Amino acid sequence: MFTLEFGDILVYVDEGTGFTSSISRWAIGRYNHVSMYIGEAFGDIPFIYESNGRGASIVSLQHQTGRLVTVMRPQMLMENVVNKAITIASDPQSYYDYLSYVTNCLPRVLMEKLPWLPLPLKYQRDIFLICSEAVAEAFWRVGIDILPKDIIPLPGDFVKALMLDPVYEGRLLEDILP
Repeated sequence: MFTLEFGDILVYVDEGTGFTSSISRWAIGRYNHVSMYIGEAFGDIPFIYESNGRGASIVSLQHQTGRLVTVMRPQMLMENVVNKAITIASDPQSYYDYLSYVTNCLPRVLMEKLPWLPLPLKYQRDIFLICSEAVAEAFWRVGIDILPKDIIPLPGDFVKALMLDPVYEGRLLEDILP
């Protein structure tokens, strides 16, 4: 039986049926969110590190119960990475980067889908983070190049990362939590 482990990367499948989900799947693939499992606190409450509309934060995993996920397990010790994630989430300046969708994600998608278009692609890291940047940033800040630093990471990139092994795909249910 599968159980989440400290430092596992959770990549969420977009199961939406609406127009925006269809466009999103065409543009960035089947994955639309990523987070990192950081363990339990306050007894047996499981927590994740993610970036959402509130910015980089530590939240209960329970609000994601029932979602379809691919769990990727890092091939390295995760204590330093998780500690760095907690530091990032504790920074009141770690806002969500809404502008990044226009300045980084859209140009990347257009270059991948329409390679004949001469679009400049210049990704610059900053303190504002979308979900995939937040998870990658925790690795980058401890010197682990989990994904390339010269292009904005998207959730699906974690499924292709050579330093991560796929260990589970299915519903995030109570029975897989430690």
